[in-house]
Amino acid sequence: MTIRIQTDLLGELEVDEKDLLFFPRGLPGFGKFYRWFIAGEEEETIKWLVSADCGSVALPVASPGVIDPGYDPVFPEGSLESIGVEETGQAVLLAVLNLPRDNPLEGTANLLAPVVLNPATRMGRQVVLNDGRYSIHTPLVRAGKTAEGGAV
Repeated sequence: MTIRIQTDLLGELEVDEKDLLFFPRGLPGFGKFYRWFIAGEEEETIKWLVSADCGSVALPVASPGVIDPGYDPVFPEGSLESIGVEETGQAVLLAVLNLPRDNPLEGTANLLAPVVLNPATRMGRQVVLNDGRYSIHTPLVRAGKTAEGGAV
């Protein structure tokens, strides 16, 4: 079944209910919103994690591997059980981005607390890592290069 969701950012979208993601604990700062979906074209690096419960909430996200090709998080024991992930290879990871409107090249990614999705159960959660290698403010552009490796 398809549902229509009015979003502030992307206008009215039709979303198949089977494409909804369920966050049993919500997301930090958005605890009352449990249903989300990913919007954006397949080939786009940046996508949007949009609340199906409140269309005015949309978070820019990207694969952490695009930002840090060596990204290899170690999750706290038991932190992924609630969404049915036994091995991290089963999961899809997303980094929430901060993209300043006036200068998106100064954007950052939160690699310390990735969003973890289980494609099999359509469940997700954001997990805070106990890992000093990662930051909530990882630059998207480093020393004259974009996160994708191209020159600025």
